[in-house]
Amino acid sequence: MKQPQHVSYEEVDPGDILQDEPLGEPADSALRPRRRSNVPLYALATLLLGVAGGLGVYTWQLLSEKAKLQGDVAGLTKAQTETQARVVELQEEKGREQALTAQVSGERDELRTALASATAELEKLQVANAQNNEQLEEFNKLRAQFQRMIDSGTLDISIRRGRMIVEMPSSVLFDSGSAELSEAGKDTVVKVAKVLRDVPRHRFLVGGHTDNVPATKQYKSNWELSAARAVRVTETLTSNGVPPKRLVIAGYSEFDPVATNGSAPGRQKNRRIEIILEPYVEQKMLQGLIEKTAPKAAPAKAAAKK
Repeated sequence: MKQPQHVSYEEVDPGDILQDEPLGEPADSALRPRRRSNVPLYALATLLLGVAGGLGVYTWQLLSEKAKLQGDVAGLTKAQTETQARVVELQEEKGREQALTAQVSGERDELRTALASATAELEKLQVANAQNNEQLEEFNKLRAQFQRMIDSGTLDISIRRGRMIVEMPSSVLFDSGSAELSEAGKDTVVKVAKVLRDVPRHRFLVGGHTDNVPATKQYKSNWELSAARAVRVTETLTSNGVPPKRLVIAGYSEFDPVATNGSAPGRQKNRRIEIILEPYVEQKMLQGLIEKTAPKAAPAKAAAKK
């Protein structure tokens, strides 16, 4: 006896039935054999649409991010350009500052040198001022001692070329054309000697001066006449207490005038004896200065061994 053939049935979703079957079909059609459905295709299409939508959103996000990054890159590029320009500007400013610093340093060194030079010059001026004050004090003291002789016209005192000078007219000391002291001349020189022998720290240069009129036959030239007159005055000074080592003799002839030789008053003024007070350095002080400035002798080399 044949077995009855088994037919399988699947439960079908009523919604599917309503979509796939035309209206008016009997209700028992749900029990009919399954027909191929389009649901997977719809699902796949839905899935693809979702993926496409997601890809579109992602693409939009990527484009937005790209645009943002491009903006950031542009901003960074601009900032880099500005930074580089600022770096160049700062380097130039640094160069200017270095040049200015070098200039200021050079000017500072120059100012220091100038200050040192000015300080040294000031010290010299202070020393010179002290010496001038000392010389002025000494000049006033010496002038006070000779005041009577100055008032009588026997002599005069002046400062010329930075040195004190006792000046005596030849007419007071000598007869015309002569180198021998007159009695009045001897008396004048003796009075001068009494003052000068007590003047410290000086030596005395006794200088004879003439005008440009030629000397008498007794003397070959005005050189001889001026020197001879200086010798007579010097001899009188030494015989009246002035140390000979502090005396120097000079004959100037007519070549150191103090007035014009074109007039009688001028020639008379040029005929004179001058006693110049020069700074006197004692021998011991001079010797000490020489020893300080003299170079030291090099030590002798050891004798070579034989």
